[in-house]
Amino acid sequence: MLCDNFSILSANGIYMSTGHVEYASLDGTHIFKLIGEVRAQSCISLDKLLSRIEQQQNVVGAIVDLTQTTFIDSTVLGILAKLGLKLKQVHQVQAVMLSTNPDITTLANSMGLGQVFVILNYCGDPNVCTRALLDEHITHNAMLSTVLDAHRTLMKLNADNQNMFEPLVKQLEQQQDTIDHSI
Repeated sequence: MLCDNFSILSANGIYMSTGHVEYASLDGTHIFKLIGEVRAQSCISLDKLLSRIEQQQNVVGAIVDLTQTTFIDSTVLGILAKLGLKLKQVHQVQAVMLSTNPDITTLANSMGLGQVFVILNYCGDPNVCTRALLDEHITHNAMLSTVLDAHRTLMKLNADNQNMFEPLVKQLEQQQDTIDHSI
């Protein structure tokens, strides 16, 4: 799949990413490859996949390949933090993050992902056999829940994240409460 590096504004005002997430698994090792500009709307499928992986018994490793990532937003970083935390807590596995872009590496470290991942500067084979995760039908509620959960996870990593994302999380919680009460 070819990927241009620009975003498109959808009819409902949400920026749509031109990036995507690919995934492969072999003998209990899970590989996630983030390509292009990866934003929140790419996370619904990734978050659901992480929930399934958490339930598996034979998880022995995970690699997050950011070598072709040109942009990554805080929701995606929060989902990755969740992956790293769950692998440590549930499976006693230290996940590996591969990055060759100094900006992406600095961002990942500044958000505390170095606490749950071993971050390596790696230039491997770009033709790893992964398949694109299909974007599921994205509802506003699903997106809100994913964004909220991702930012709560980032807040758990360190005090700076706690201070940075607390106002956003409170705002998202209020939106979620409003939606829950209107149903």
